[in-house]
Amino acid sequence: MICTKCGKNQAEVLISGKYLCVHCARSEIVKRFRKELSLSKFLDREDRLVILTTENYMDVSSLIEKLIYNICKSCKLDVLIDKINEEEDINKTLWKIMIKIRETDFKKIILPFTADFFLSYLIYSISTGYMGYLELYSLVVEVYSKKIFVPFYSTPRFELLGFSEITGELKTKDAFLNEIIKWASKQFADNEIYHTFGSSINVIKLENRKRCKICNAIIERGDCCKYCLESFSHLCSEQSQKQELEERV
Repeated sequence: MICTKCGKNQAEVLISGKYLCVHCARSEIVKRFRKELSLSKFLDREDRLVILTTENYMDVSSLIEKLIYNICKSCKLDVLIDKINEEEDINKTLWKIMIKIRETDFKKIILPFTADFFLSYLIYSISTGYMGYLELYSLVVEVYSKKIFVPFYSTPRFELLGFSEITGELKTKDAFLNEIIKWASKQFADNEIYHTFGSSINVIKLENRKRCKICNAIIERGDCCKYCLESFSHLCSEQSQKQELEERV
């Protein structure tokens, strides 16, 4: 199959329903990344920012770092990649990232998560009944007086395959989430759902949900999530601790 954009080279990457060659695929993603960066107003010409990542997103993080430096060549930037150790529970991993954001000195943070992760996490959250950190699905999230930029929140990982940095398939340490990721990749391999499922998250009306006072996770009751209760019990009310004990019995 020939690239539908240049009409010359062999098509290798599917982006938004179009089969593109590697060169055109890279060009399309760079253009999208530049647009998202501009819309977010995230970057200043002299900035310190950190990319918080897990092992399975190190390749995407490296790509983000490369794109930022290439797009803003005349800027004086200090970009750090900080890897968070994964847990077998994806919500515990996301909790660790939120606590890192809370405690870091950086005021600007980038998360490398892609649309296929968020779609799978949405299904995971509905299945488990714990909405946790669904609000991270957004171009920009502001919490703890810090700005979080998620440039590929609506871009699935397979659309990044034109870049040599991207290796392998998405896989986490959470076995249940991995099963959902595999299922979704088969069901929606050629589907635009990765660019449109955000409306499903909006239906949940996250802005009206109760939040953990420490990590901002969506919770049903009390003032702390179960992870914060384990690590910051001294900051949580007696009522929250009592509820946690009742749930364990």
